[in-house]
Amino acid sequence: MTTALKPRRKPSQSRAWMTSIAIQDAFVLLLLEKGYEKTSMRDIANVAGVSVGSVYQYFPGKEAVAAMTVRTWVRKLSTALSSAVDDVVQAEGQHTLSEITLLLAQTQVHTMLEGGGRWRVLSSIERRVSPQLVYNRLYQHNVNLFGKALTCAVDWPEGLHDARVAFGAYTVVDALVKQTLLVSAVLPSADVMVQEVLLALDGYLQAVRQSHARQE
Repeated sequence: MTTALKPRRKPSQSRAWMTSIAIQDAFVLLLLEKGYEKTSMRDIANVAGVSVGSVYQYFPGKEAVAAMTVRTWVRKLSTALSSAVDDVVQAEGQHTLSEITLLLAQTQVHTMLEGGGRWRVLSSIERRVSPQLVYNRLYQHNVNLFGKALTCAVDWPEGLHDARVAFGAYTVVDALVKQTLLVSAVLPSADVMVQEVLLALDGYLQAVRQSHARQE
């Protein structure tokens, strides 16, 4: 991460942590109201209820606030996925691939749609403010979670290379949900979105399994 995007302080005490979160929450509200270009550090301070100097104690500039906020929200998704995957791993061999993909789709969709406009505006600036290495690391973490869950399925094909399949599966889900958030004037219900994601994900996994079977 470049110096310009690094937080100045890493909040270690509860009060400092709450201030950092208040700054990030204020930034998201301003993104929804004014957009990224028109949001200033002074705006962020006013909405957060702190001085401009306090904001600069934590972040060197707006891009750093944006980068940290995006990272915080992506970690919320990772936490939700991790919890779902832990349940699958604890019951290894007791669920079918269809049951696991349903759980993964529901977790991703509900987590992101519940954030509504917040996920929309953060997704729109994610690549702009996230350093490549940080973006790759967070993305790969979620890919690994998908791989961990999929290979626990009782009907997972033996010998199927899971790393590339996990990458493809997560990319299908992530891209479909994010693009829906970014371009849809009216968002579908979570149930409708889950079904759309499952159609794409199941189609991908079916094609992968068919290709694997032909190669054996």
